[in-house]
Amino acid sequence: MSERHATDRHDPCTGACTDLGADQDRRGFLRDGLLAVAALTAIAGDAVPLEAMARRLTTGLAVAALTAIAGDAVPLEAMARRLTTGLAVGATVTYDIPATDGATIDRTNRVILIRHQGMIYAADLECPHKGTMVQWQPAEQRFFCPKHKSTFRPEGTRIQGKSPRSLDRYAVRLEGGKVIVDTAQPVDGDATGWAQRGVRVG
Repeated sequence: MSERHATDRHDPCTGACTDLGADQDRRGFLRDGLLAVAALTAIAGDAVPLEAMARRLTTGLAVAALTAIAGDAVPLEAMARRLTTGLAVGATVTYDIPATDGATIDRTNRVILIRHQGMIYAADLECPHKGTMVQWQPAEQRFFCPKHKSTFRPEGTRIQGKSPRSLDRYAVRLEGGKVIVDTAQPVDGDATGWAQRGVRVG
């Protein structure tokens, strides 16, 4: 009798108890996530791009991890950006020198190769506003973001729209008759040194 009572006390319920706990955990996780999004929306409103905030958060976490590993001697924010967008860290991309003014879109590496008034530039394909890939419109001689209608001059300077700055640029150099683009060295479109990120070809 005592053994039966001990068994009953030891196993008062079936596997449904475990499932209930896991289900509560999942519901709690979803609830907390929704509350976080609601709080961000309430604080920032629609004027702040939440997608961009999420990308910044992810990049910040990657920077923290890289700093712990490598210290500050390497371009950590640039490395983190490439990691969080699935691109190679420290990668260089090689292109032929464009023969005429215009833009070449490289979607694989998210690079725009630009020739404009004797200069070569390399810009990030993503609009600085929410990361939408911009389009080159040759008839208007401009870049256009299809999501929120921002426009940019041929060399990447912001014209109008919700984008907070000009298109971000990469470091470029000429080597062996080719254009070498360093995707690990992005410069924000409103940063010091942005205007100097280009090389003259004639």
